[in-house]
This record gives sequence, C-alpha cells and structure tokens, in this order.
Amino acid sequence: MKAKLPEHAKNGYDVELTHTGQKRRYGDSFKEFTVKSDKPESEVEGYCIKRISACSLTYAEWNKGERDGSSSFGDHFRTHYKFRKTKDGEYFYQVIQPSTH
Repeated sequence: MKAKLPEHAKNGYDVELTHTGQKRRYGDSFKEFTVKSDKPESEVEGYCIKRISACSLTYAEWNKGERDGSSSFGDHFRTHYKFRKTKDGEYFYQVIQPSTH
C-alpha cells in the first residue's frame, strides 16, 4: 500500500506511506514512510517523530535494553522507530510496534 500524505507539503515535506501493518502472521506492526525534504536531517527526523507518526524511542535505545538485559519484560513491547537517510534529500522513517501475540 502506497499513499501520499499531502497534508505535510505545506510544511516543506513530501511524505509517502509505503507500508502499514504486519509483514508476517503474528509479527510486529510497521508503518513505513519515504520522506523528501531539503531541510537538514535532524530537522526532518524531529518532524517525523512529532508530526508524521509520533514516537520518541529510537531503535538503538530500545535494542540496548534488549541486548544488555537492563529492560524489563514490558519494555520489549514499547513502540520504537528507525530513521535513516537513503539519498540526498530523501529519508526512510519506520515505526515498529512489537506484537503482543
């Protein structure tokens, strides 16, 4: 499923929802976006986590607790995100909601 999200254009962002839902049965749920903008990378990331699909926990922070054992059982189910630059002026933003099955 691909869908343009025109409501973000007035803020200087070309946003396309490229995937939403589970990728496999009983798996985590994902929202994936392609974001295009000529704004600085840090500003684009800030916009994504506040306006496109709100999420404040990075995958690195979430995974650190998973790896070193410092997180509790419930921490595993926290929604987290990945953000990366794919090419000049284009970014990949993914919000992951772990499955509770």
